[in-house]
Amino acid sequence: MRRGVILLALALSACSVEPRVADTSWQVTDIWTTPGDPSALPPQAAGRAWLAFGEQSLTGHTGCVPLQGTVTFTAGEEASLAEDAETLRIDRLEIEPAAADCPARWAHEQLTDLLVPGASFDVHHGERALTLTLRDRAVDSPAIGLAAL
Repeated sequence: MRRGVILLALALSACSVEPRVADTSWQVTDIWTTPGDPSALPPQAAGRAWLAFGEQSLTGHTGCVPLQGTVTFTAGEEASLAEDAETLRIDRLEIEPAAADCPARWAHEQLTDLLVPGASFDVHHGERALTLTLRDRAVDSPAIGLAAL
C-alpha cells in the first residue's frame, strides 16, 4: 500500500508544471525600496496587488486600482518571449489615481513609483516566483517579489 502512495505522489509531482511568465497571474508578495525596511506588504495590502503578463502586455492591480500597459521582454539585446526574458521594459502604462482611503495605499504608491513607462527590470525566475529588480545601477536596487497564483 505504501508503495502505491509513493508512486502516486511521484506521478503527481511529475505532472506539476512550473508557471509560465506570460500564462500566470502573479501576486505581489514583497516590495523592496529602502535597504533595511521590511519588504513584505502590510496586512491591509496583502493579497490585493497582482500582475499578469502577456508577451507584450501587462495588466494587474495595485491593491487600489487596476493597471494596464505594454511591455517588451528581451534576452541580451534581442526581443524575446516572456519565458526566456532576462529583462522587462515598461513601454506604456495606465493607472488611475487611488482614493485617499484605500487600505492598500502603501503598496499602490510603491508600485506606481516603480512601474513607470521607460523603467527596465532584470527578471529573475525562481520556483513559482519572480523577482523584478529595477535596472538603476544602485547597490540595493528596488525590486518587486511575485508569487504564482
